[in-house]
Amino acid sequence: MLERIEDKRIVKPLGWLRRNGETEEDRTYADKLYRRTLFDLWTRHVAKTGQTYYPPLDDELTEEHQLLIDQDEN
Repeated sequence: MLERIEDKRIVKPLGWLRRNGETEEDRTYADKLYRRTLFDLWTRHVAKTGQTYYPPLDDELTEEHQLLIDQDEN
């Protein structure tokens, strides 16, 4: 039986690519894609439920805020 090319492909999570991309450009692209995907999920969540609180986005924003505070202190 022939093995399909799709079956040979190793799929890594987007978070893995954000941390381990071969080049800075790969990591930057993965980060932009992650943020766009997270925002898209949030907008769907708001449209479906009417709630603006979306835990994954809240976690991301809190982490980003803390990084900015830490940078300002140093």
